[in-house]
Parts: sequence; C-alpha cells; structure tokens
Amino acid sequence: MNQNGNGNGTRVPAIDRAVQILQTLASSDAPLGVSELSRRLHLNKSTVHDLLSTLSHHHLIERNDAAKTYRLGYGLTQLAHYANDRSSVRAVAHPYLSALARAVDETVYLGTFHAGHVTILDKEEPPHDFKITAPLGRRLHYSAGAFGKTFLAALTEIDALKLMRDKPPRAFTPNSITKTADYRAALREVRAQGYALDDEEYLAGVRAVAAPINDARGRVTGALCVVGFKTRMPMDKLVRIAKQTCLAARTISRQLGAVEYPAWKGVG
Repeated sequence: MNQNGNGNGTRVPAIDRAVQILQTLASSDAPLGVSELSRRLHLNKSTVHDLLSTLSHHHLIERNDAAKTYRLGYGLTQLAHYANDRSSVRAVAHPYLSALARAVDETVYLGTFHAGHVTILDKEEPPHDFKITAPLGRRLHYSAGAFGKTFLAALTEIDALKLMRDKPPRAFTPNSITKTADYRAALREVRAQGYALDDEEYLAGVRAVAAPINDARGRVTGALCVVGFKTRMPMDKLVRIAKQTCLAARTISRQLGAVEYPAWKGVG
C-alpha cells in the first residue's frame, strides 16, 4: 500500500473536477451558478450540474434555490473539524504511544472512530519480529476486538443499539461477540473497568487491550490499543498492560484538556 502522498498517482477525472469546483467556490467572493462555473472551468453545463448535485447531496456545497447559485457547505466544516481533531490527538499522543510500546514490548496503535469503523491513525512497533502489524489508515469494523468496544462504550444506549442494528457485530473467530445482548454486556464491563479486553475475538491467537482518550469536552476522541500474541500475553500480564495503557491514555487525555477520566458521556 502506497501512503507517501506524493501525488504522482493517476487522478480520477470526476473527483478532480469536483475539487476544482470546491476550489473555485472557495476563491470566489460571491456564490456562483452553473453557467459561471462551466465558463471558468471549461466544462459543459451538464457535467457541472451533475457534480454540483453530488456535492450538495453530501452537504459539501449549498444551493440557493431562488438565485440558483452555490456556495461552500457545512459538510466541509465537519470534515475540517475531524481532520483537526485527528491531527491534534496524533501529535499529543505519539510520545506516550512510543513510551508505552517500549514499556510493554508489543505493538501499540492509536485509533479514531467514525461511522462504525475504527481507523488506525498512528502506531509503534517493538523491535522483535514476533509482533502484530497493520498499516496506518487501516479501517476496522467496530466489533473487531478491543478497539471498537472502547468507542461504543462511550455511546448512549440508543446510539449503540442503532449502530448494532445497522451494522451487526461480525464473527471473526469462534470467540467473537456476535449477539447484541452479549455485546451490550461487554460494553457495560468496559465502562465499569475503564478499558476493553480482546481474548482472540478478532484474530485467533491474539489478545489486545484498549483504553479511551478523552478531550476537553469529555468526548472519547481516540483510543490506545496494545496488541500481541497470546503466547506473549497471558491473562495476568494482559491485565497489567491494561493498567499501563490506561495510565498512558489518561495522561494523553489530560494533555488534551480532559477534566475527568474516563468520561463515558451519555451512558450509565
């Protein structure tokens, strides 16, 4: 997987034109209509219209029905907010993530959560070869072990149930939690102990522990997850690692302005 971001890959024409529309609207002092955008970008009106409709659907632009013009939409603000949050969390967390990896001698991941998936934002791997590895940017279903439990534990019961109805828990191994009632019980346990455990629920022969990272508003904005082979992480050691992971996550949370830790907002 190429993640160097050098921009030398093949561009997708439709996406390239959509970006041009956003950039043109951003540089304009006033909203623009289809005809003006078509003229400025040297595109036919039907193409511009279709692109505007798609961008409007995702709230990246807004249409003034009376004037038949377009301007940038609130969806871009949301995306910028997510990007800023992730950059801030990664910058603050990295030194503690690295220190934790050295202390436990296992792989440590930093993850964020959106739309039912955990995204690996940062990682630190031990120097030995007997380790678990995954690329940055990897998206994981929420039910893929300890990571997702940490984030779902922060949701209200209503939101967690809705997510489980829309995207039911998956069976990755014989130990996977696939029943909603069992998953809800697991979330209650996470809230009670302050961290989530994974005993071969996502990968056979692999254990993990995850702890939440809170921001100044009390949101679980990220999570640390230590992952290793079962042979290297017997249950008593896993519990000790859980305490170390919670300490690192608590320290990161305080750096982000969290007042209390962990802060499970909206749940009892």
